[in-house]
Amino acid sequence: MITKTSSVKTAVGSTLIALGLLTSTLAAAPATKTAAFPLTTKSPEARRLLDEALVQYIDHVAQPEAIASLRKAIAADPHFAMAHELLAQISLDSAEQVAEQKKAFATRHYASPVERTAIQWYQDAAEHKMIPAITSMNDVVSRYPHDKLIVWMASWWLMTQTQYERALAVYEQSGITDSPGLINNMAYNYADLRQYDKAIAFMAKYAASLPGDPNPEDSYAEILRLAGRFDESIQHYRAALAIDPKFYSSQFGIADTYSLMGKQAQARKEYKAGFKKFPLEEMQQVMWQTREATTYVREGDVKAADREFQALAETAHTRHISQVEADTYRQMAIYQSDAKRALQLLDRADAALREHNNATNTAIEQESAQILRARVELAVRTGDKKAAASSLELVDQMAQTANDRLIESAYHGAAAAIFYSEGNYDRAIEHLEEDADNPLSVELLVDAYEKSGDTESARRTATSLADRNDPTVEQALVVPSFRKCYRDPSCNSGLKNVSLPQ
Repeated sequence: MITKTSSVKTAVGSTLIALGLLTSTLAAAPATKTAAFPLTTKSPEARRLLDEALVQYIDHVAQPEAIASLRKAIAADPHFAMAHELLAQISLDSAEQVAEQKKAFATRHYASPVERTAIQWYQDAAEHKMIPAITSMNDVVSRYPHDKLIVWMASWWLMTQTQYERALAVYEQSGITDSPGLINNMAYNYADLRQYDKAIAFMAKYAASLPGDPNPEDSYAEILRLAGRFDESIQHYRAALAIDPKFYSSQFGIADTYSLMGKQAQARKEYKAGFKKFPLEEMQQVMWQTREATTYVREGDVKAADREFQALAETAHTRHISQVEADTYRQMAIYQSDAKRALQLLDRADAALREHNNATNTAIEQESAQILRARVELAVRTGDKKAAASSLELVDQMAQTANDRLIESAYHGAAAAIFYSEGNYDRAIEHLEEDADNPLSVELLVDAYEKSGDTESARRTATSLADRNDPTVEQALVVPSFRKCYRDPSCNSGLKNVSLPQ
């Protein structure tokens, strides 16, 4: 298991200014390897508890225990600004995330100047001010490039922003080679880059550094699952549970793996066993209930999927979690065959966002972009060119001003859908290549390459798509049928020149 801050990945802008800041700042870093980031508190007990939380979270990924330690640290010193900030980042309760970020910002005057810069970094990110956030991050990293906490903060934040190469740069330039938690994070970073050999090598090093700890087995299992080595993955998940029967993420990891293997009934059995056995924090509950509901999408059982997703949306509404409610309706919309029903669900998603409860501005704007993308794709499907153009214009405006990669990806996916539908494959490819993490776009990209005569790129992209093993609705809608079609000579696909490895 890797450290998680929320159920939805955020993304940072990809403008040239943003991309250039990190490397130039790090190259000029004047700090020595002994420089330690200050953590200002008047309470020795609060500091002890924060240090305990960092070991629990970064190295052992004992997230509930780390959260409890941070809450105790704050109780010992309510003015401990960085304790508030760290709790805002790792909490699994959306209301607490928002509240603690406000408290961190409100108490920052009790902290040192560089701590205030770190808090400003996260505050700007929460307010969707991505360029100032990157600037503050670079400032902190340039002062403390070899501090374990700062290297973790920066590399993990960059990973959640899908800036994987820059996360690697922070880690590599730190010179830290003996931190189990950083090694674990880098294994996931390589997996996100689909460099599974390197990911597995890092994971072996992580496991060796913490013998007898369940998380290395759990993390190893997840990397193997992402690499499509499902049987080995389940073995490692079970090994983690053998070490610690309370290590809940391994129970749900087994369920995720069975779902990706196509064994949906077994997956639901494992999910239900997990929900029955383990009390979960809010965002964990949301994540795995979403994945359980997705098992019905994989089976093509729309009625059952609707029942489960609707229950999740209603729970989110009751708990005032606007972004989760909106995203649930968006996911429901994209698997509907009935266009009218899909449009109604997207309207519900927008209505949920307007309530803006317990969510940062960044989360709301990113979700809004994803909904607009879904509207464009739906309008293309129904031949409503006016609606498609209208929604594209809105998401384009967001992408022009937000400096946010997730919003930019939503724009590219939407624009590509229109160009592809018009037979303008060259223009479609330009946009699809900028949305390479979304299976819906990658499937179109394979076809667009083939139709434009670029068989080699089509083959390479098809292999990449077939190898995707993320337990998402988008993966469920695209990858299983894609694999089956391309390995079946009787499939009616027009992409017959593409062959996949067996």
